[in-house]
Amino acid sequence: MSSISSPFSAAQVVGAGNYIIYRVSGLIAQTLFFGAYTILIFLSTRMLLQRGLKARTNKVMFAITLFMYLLSSTYWVYSILDIVDRMRVYIHAPTSRLAIDFAGDHDSITKWSPPFNAIVLINYVLSDGVVVWRAWVICLRSHRKWLWIPIIFLVLTALSVASTIVFRIVAFIVSPINDLPKGSPLRDGIDTLQVVNVGLSLVCNLSSTAVVGVTAWRHRQRIREAFAEKKGSRTDHVLALIVESGLLYCMSAIISIVTSFFHLPEGTIGDLYVPISIQIAGAYPSLVLLLVNMKHSLNETTVFDTSQSTKLNSTRDPSRVEVDMSMRFARNPTVSVGSAGIDEDMDMDEERRVNNNFRRLPQ
Repeated sequence: MSSISSPFSAAQVVGAGNYIIYRVSGLIAQTLFFGAYTILIFLSTRMLLQRGLKARTNKVMFAITLFMYLLSSTYWVYSILDIVDRMRVYIHAPTSRLAIDFAGDHDSITKWSPPFNAIVLINYVLSDGVVVWRAWVICLRSHRKWLWIPIIFLVLTALSVASTIVFRIVAFIVSPINDLPKGSPLRDGIDTLQVVNVGLSLVCNLSSTAVVGVTAWRHRQRIREAFAEKKGSRTDHVLALIVESGLLYCMSAIISIVTSFFHLPEGTIGDLYVPISIQIAGAYPSLVLLLVNMKHSLNETTVFDTSQSTKLNSTRDPSRVEVDMSMRFARNPTVSVGSAGIDEDMDMDEERRVNNNFRRLPQ
């Protein structure tokens, strides 16, 4: 009985098997995050539809979040097809008489992976744009001059992503099947842009989150100066959640950069994390919408736990709920009677400014 000769050595077969395991593990992790993303998009879409799409801001956010989800969904479906095709090639490899580089060479299905990986980076730009816009709306006018820093980095991120897409398309035209040779200017440019994309996005998000953080800190300080017993308003809690979620999103970008320097037998750990970060980038705007909606839902509460619980008239403007609640707290005994009224007026103005800024967000 004659045996079928194979052009692959035992080491090559083992290496290809490990590569398949890496890719399958990455797909499983991506699927978990995509599932969480699906829940967030369902909740945020339902919230927007319930509140209506008459406002232009709601229409824009609805279109952006839906487009990002469709792009992420298409990317996830293609990731499944890519893995299935690579497993098929691996299974039939022992009977093939052609030498195949499992990690580098492509076929009619996997050849679309590089350009697709570049196009889906649009989610980074859109997510960063939502972050900057959110910071612009929430922060006080006196702080908006600092937002030109994230705006500049947002533009640079968009240019970097556009360059990555162009480079990937050119590489696809030049060599659709075989991987680009190491040391080629086109490959080095793509590798550099991939790190630059994440780095610029990180700076954009850090600076935007910092501005929102300063707004939250100043708001809390003004409330505490006027009302010593007030531990924190609902606006404080929502602002804190927005800042914390922004920091977590920045942490995702840091992980992407750090893991790109840890090499595996085939590729890097960053290659496994990129699909996850894409799903996180897509889900972040939906998370922001839900956090802002939490603020509006809390403002609709009609009973407060004060020294004398008072029901509010349902016809009153719900945006003034927190202001009225703030006025029920006792004055700071360390503040003189003459200055207490001024502090309360300043607190009311501060509360109104932040509440008015929240009302400009989708609700």
